[in-house]
Amino acid sequence: MDASYRVAVHALGCKLNQAELETLAAQFEARGFTVVSPREKADVYVINTCTVTAEADRKVRQWLRSVRRHNPESLTVATGCYVQREPGALASLADVLADNDEKSRVVDAVEAQLRKRRGCVEEVGLMMDGCTSSRGRTRSLVMVQEGCATPCAYCIVPLVRPGERSRPVEEVLQTVRQRVGDGHKEIVLTGTKIGVYQDRDTTLAGLVRKVLGVPGLLRLRLSSLQPGELSAELLSLWEDRRLCPHFHLSLQSGSPGVLRRMGRAYSPSSYIRSLEAIRAVVPDVAITTDVIVGFPGESDSEFGETVSFCEAAEFARIHVFPYSSRPGTRAAGMEGVVAPSTMKERVGAMSRLASSSREKYARSWLGRTAEVLWEEETKPGSHVYSGTSHNYLRLLCRSALPLHNVLEDVTLEHLVGDAVWVRRAREDTCGRQAELEGGFY
Repeated sequence: MDASYRVAVHALGCKLNQAELETLAAQFEARGFTVVSPREKADVYVINTCTVTAEADRKVRQWLRSVRRHNPESLTVATGCYVQREPGALASLADVLADNDEKSRVVDAVEAQLRKRRGCVEEVGLMMDGCTSSRGRTRSLVMVQEGCATPCAYCIVPLVRPGERSRPVEEVLQTVRQRVGDGHKEIVLTGTKIGVYQDRDTTLAGLVRKVLGVPGLLRLRLSSLQPGELSAELLSLWEDRRLCPHFHLSLQSGSPGVLRRMGRAYSPSSYIRSLEAIRAVVPDVAITTDVIVGFPGESDSEFGETVSFCEAAEFARIHVFPYSSRPGTRAAGMEGVVAPSTMKERVGAMSRLASSSREKYARSWLGRTAEVLWEEETKPGSHVYSGTSHNYLRLLCRSALPLHNVLEDVTLEHLVGDAVWVRRAREDTCGRQAELEGGFY
């Protein structure tokens, strides 16, 4: 395909969606497209959609409308979970629709549409399996598993990503080797439910051990886990300092009654035991979580149980979601819908707790040293760089030299909103490294 074709790719939702988008970008590059930011002018705009909440649906439609309004001549493509669930809702907003089963054929469909639109006759190249994109070259998300076979009452995911499929170990390792060779400093293993990973005799613990054996790997992070998926074998691997001291451990509610109605496979007491097991092995760990507010039937006292639980758990970050009814789920037919005014009050209260929890954890690191992977300038030309610490704090610094993809130790100094400003001890050394890698801006 003509290299003048520019494609912008965008993902909403989970880290699995982002990992799939990396693969799509790589496939477009292998066909000769130039991959650009969604903020740039492009011939093709692709969105990997999310449908986990009504708000996610709205954001997908809003993005597609905005693209069409500002780029009426461009090709728009929607793929992923929203397309899987309700393609008709997006038919008027996208030129190409591809559900999760058709995602691997997106590039073919785009090339066909471009030839049809512009009368192109150039040969279509072969797609390179496992190829990687040079975009970003900081953190790379690698999908190791897809699908969920244990539906919770509120969750649409098992309907749009049914079953549980694990990628073969060697395929995962090949991808990790490619990403590391391409210059990525951090690898994130992700999936719908990575804790159930199983390829023959290899569980998630065995997979992580093998990934840690990849030459040149500098930092490894795992995405979301369920409390029951932790094991002594898995936790023991955090003796390797390349494994980031950060666990995203899904909670959803701190009320035993709500958890039962949700169909979650744990209780508040068993969740606490999981927290204790993590903290016994990984000192100063950052534990982040998700909380759903206003699940059907949630009483004031049950909401209070969740607040008390989260206060005691001392999470580093809490992602707060108002309950969103999803057609086809068990919860959609449940009685006891929480009034909108009550929902708003509870979301506000939980969001304030989330902010104080995040600030408390960040303050506990002031004056201490953390490892950071610098990613990008906050604004082009600002010389202010943003990065992610090993324990998932957002860090900021100022540098006249480019720091993109520099991994270093820094001292955390003071809070700036939801981020922490740091002091760099190795500015000359890292500046020289950045100069050699990319030159001055």
